[in-house]
Amino acid sequence: MLPDKILRVLPNPDAIDSEFLVHALRAPAVRRYFEQGASGTSDSMRNLSRPKLAGAPLWVPPLAEQRRIVARIETLTARSRSAREALDAIPALLERLRSAVLAAAFRGDLTADWREKNPDEEPAEESLKRTRAERRRRWEEAELARMRAKGKAPGDDRWKERYEEPAPVDASELPELPEGWCWTTIDTVGHLLLGRRRAPEYVEGEDGRVLRPYVRVANVKRDRLDLSDVLQMPFNDDELSLYRLEPGDILLSEGQSPELVGQSAVYEGGHENLCIQATVHRFRPYRCGASTEYAQLVFLHHLHTGAFRRAASVTTNIAHLTSERLRPLAFPLAPIREQALISTRARRALERSKNIESIVKQASRSLGLQDQRLLTRALRGELVPQDPNDEPATVLLERLRAETAENSRIANETSRRHETASRAPGKS
Repeated sequence: MLPDKILRVLPNPDAIDSEFLVHALRAPAVRRYFEQGASGTSDSMRNLSRPKLAGAPLWVPPLAEQRRIVARIETLTARSRSAREALDAIPALLERLRSAVLAAAFRGDLTADWREKNPDEEPAEESLKRTRAERRRRWEEAELARMRAKGKAPGDDRWKERYEEPAPVDASELPELPEGWCWTTIDTVGHLLLGRRRAPEYVEGEDGRVLRPYVRVANVKRDRLDLSDVLQMPFNDDELSLYRLEPGDILLSEGQSPELVGQSAVYEGGHENLCIQATVHRFRPYRCGASTEYAQLVFLHHLHTGAFRRAASVTTNIAHLTSERLRPLAFPLAPIREQALISTRARRALERSKNIESIVKQASRSLGLQDQRLLTRALRGELVPQDPNDEPATVLLERLRAETAENSRIANETSRRHETASRAPGKS
């Protein structure tokens, strides 16, 4: 039994070579015929009927020429197959290259020469102290504004005792960092916020809510934002102020497949009042500690090493990287000026790998077009020379039509005899 949605073609070996038929059915003109004749409205599921398949237009050369064409196609496509296999191996190599570049960046290898020439550079511990102070100051400003908005202006400073310092990082099992660097946490070097959830109770017009564009997990790709398909939902002024993006914010996916959870991209501006939805974290680095460019490289490194995947909770095929699991993750902090150099050198290497990837994709497309052109030439009779001694296909097809007609006549006569015999007296 054939599986559902499968049509079987049984070629007549006296008329057509089975391998030639396979190539003929792959030809661009025949593929267009199938695409135009397929039924269904979904691009992911189209149906080709048996009559439509049977009516496919085929150019049929003499049988001997068919076999010569097949042999020539196999010779030529063997070369393209070898090239394609080589090209197919390159993406994995480029992925390993990117991992190696990021690993070298956070071992300090990319800037070892710079540190030798700048031994008196301010260590990261000093900028981390300023970052902690900035973090506390921003919390106090936000908390004070919140209390005043509720008409609860504090009479003393005891409310400041509610501030929670970020948990210290456990560096006992972390690799040793270069001199002048230090380990800290994501929570220490930037403010992390999960987007607003989308729910029916948020209604346009109610409580001053206005439709605003927002970023969801589908928009966050690895190291880039795809804002070609941005949805909208209602936000009031307070929500807009809280969830609105600023240039330099980093967006990280909260829920995705385990290998992609935590993939991140930098928002560079260009969209007014763009907000975030609850499948995306917004990381906004504090000015004193880590630059946006440097933090994004750290997050890419965590993605490549699997740190985000290990920190996430997995349900079925979806991993969730909650704020509670993301905040305490280790962050290798380099001195401020060294961060800029790391970003420049690492980006230069990553950009080269991206250029190679583009070249590989173009080469793969060219191979596919070359194979299509090869089939087109073959089915136009341009691939192999014609032999005048070959039996013309028209003669062959005429003989097959006569045989088919004779077989049909015999079948009909046999059927009539059986029918007559079944009606004879004494038969039941």
